[in-house]
Amino acid sequence: MIWDTVVLFFVCLLYGFAGNLFPARIAFWVVAVNYVLDAVLSTTSLATNIYVRSLAENQDELTSTLSTGISINHLIAILSAPVGGWIWVRFGIGYLFTFAAVMAVFNTLFAMTIPKPVQK
Repeated sequence: MIWDTVVLFFVCLLYGFAGNLFPARIAFWVVAVNYVLDAVLSTTSLATNIYVRSLAENQDELTSTLSTGISINHLIAILSAPVGGWIWVRFGIGYLFTFAAVMAVFNTLFAMTIPKPVQK
């Protein structure tokens, strides 16, 4: 969970600034690789669910934990949309992805506080 948020930080920055950092031909490939990395990162939620399953003491705890996580993600996505739109209009797309990269840093810091599973 830590490494996927670290990778997400760089993916966000490269999405936002690939056109400024690289010539157009290279920027295209950077964004294409970012797209693949982004798709891979989207599947890491499966690993998170498996991790939660290993920590849960029973099915009710597992269900409530996963439901709470989905609800919190949904709330953050809804609240981020108007803020993201404002950032995009006011400052540009690069700063929108910078905002997403900063959110990834906070996600990394939070993931570092989660205990590692005990070996069974």
